[in-house]
Amino acid sequence: MSSSFEGSEIFAAPPEKILELINNFELYKEFLPGCLESSRLPDSLENNVMGKLVFSVLNKTYEFESINKTSNYEVSITQSQGPFIEFCARWRIEIIDKNQTRVKFETKFILPFALKIIATQSLVDKIGKKFINAFAKQLIK
Repeated sequence: MSSSFEGSEIFAAPPEKILELINNFELYKEFLPGCLESSRLPDSLENNVMGKLVFSVLNKTYEFESINKTSNYEVSITQSQGPFIEFCARWRIEIIDKNQTRVKFETKFILPFALKIIATQSLVDKIGKKFINAFAKQLIK
C-alpha cells in the first residue's frame, strides 16, 4: 500500500528561481532537514537532472538517487536508486504575479516494511511540511 503527501505554499519568488532551486542538488545539504550529503550526478538527457541525497533518519543513513525531469513549470521526480520500493513526486508551479508563485508538491511512495511501521501519515505530513518550509526559507535568502 502506498503513502502520499500533498502540500501547497505561495513562495515570494519568480518561478525560474524556484525551478533552479528544485534542480540544484548540490545545495540541498545546506537547508533540507536531515540531509547529510547532496550532489548532482552526470546526466545525458536534456531537461533531466540527476542527483544523490543522503539522509539520516532515526540514526540510520539512507541514500536516494533520483531523476528530475523539467517540463515548463513542472518537475517530475523518480527514484532511480534508494530505500523506497517505489517513489515518484511532482512540483507544479503556478505564476500568481511577478514575485508570487504558488508551488504544489505531491508525492506517492511505497516503503519497505521496516520503514512502513514507523511512517505514520501524521509523520509523513510533518516531514513533507518541513521540506516545503525549508524550500520557502531558502528562497528568501
